[in-house]
Amino acid sequence: MWTDELWELGEQLDDPEQWWILKPGMADRGIGIRIFNSKDDLQRIFEEFEQGEEDTNEDNTVSDADATSTAVATSQLRHFVIQEYIQNPLLFDPSETLIPVGGKPLTELHGHKFHLRAYCVAAGALQVYLYERVLALFSAVPYVHPQIGAQQTSQLDLSPHLTNTSLQTYSGEATVRLLDEMVGCQILSGEQSTTFTKEHVTSIADQMAAVLGETFKAALQNPIYFQSLPNAFELYGVDFLVTYTKSSSTPKVNILEVNAEPAIELTGSRLFWILEDLFVSIAKACIEPFFECSYAEKDWAVGEVHHHLIKCLDETVRGPG
Repeated sequence: MWTDELWELGEQLDDPEQWWILKPGMADRGIGIRIFNSKDDLQRIFEEFEQGEEDTNEDNTVSDADATSTAVATSQLRHFVIQEYIQNPLLFDPSETLIPVGGKPLTELHGHKFHLRAYCVAAGALQVYLYERVLALFSAVPYVHPQIGAQQTSQLDLSPHLTNTSLQTYSGEATVRLLDEMVGCQILSGEQSTTFTKEHVTSIADQMAAVLGETFKAALQNPIYFQSLPNAFELYGVDFLVTYTKSSSTPKVNILEVNAEPAIELTGSRLFWILEDLFVSIAKACIEPFFECSYAEKDWAVGEVHHHLIKCLDETVRGPG
């Protein structure tokens, strides 16, 4: 097992302080995710999947209980992705946005892990835009760092670690916020609390724009997987995780994945208005220039914001005609 592709991972698993996340490559919405930190744990995970494959019904149906769990269907057990578990996540208590300033003592706040869902538009060949209204999607329960040797990873409670809204439909919209709504909330990532500011939001947005620019620039080098097309645009949902340490006052953005055909319906009714605004912005940036001369695309520099879209990349991939 520890040959070929898993050789380097096997060497790194000798460090018990490092954790890893395994995802079935053909699954989405948190299905099949497991966390591990040793060779024995990974072996048990694969054995668990093999046992599940044997027990799967011939029609390969998923029960109602599994629909909101991390159970994985046999058809999705073809390829796996293993990523480093990112430690020191930025933590907030999402309930703090619902109460008046100073209305809840710090001792009653509980840090929840979250990831950022940003909407990104790739247009033409090639401009990339980041929609500046970013969602913060929280876990349903307070965060705890995975404990070494506390239990087998197959029994590890993933609720503090997984922030997929599709796994938390029972919590309604309590776990969905705008990043801007967190301004003024307490950062609960360390022993000493500090306040989240607009400057933090600006820093995070700048980092996301820079990462997206480099990501799509790299994608252009792999035309098998990504091809930019003139007179076309596509919407992506891009997930980021923000880390925060006491030694640095600046949050650090880490890209997790880029999703084509994002599940925008999970935004919820309270923030549905941002989707309407997003599509208006896309129309102004990607469609109107074909019919109106009111705004010249060449005047929109990288880093500038128009129509709530931040231009992240402007590359000339194909010449005219």
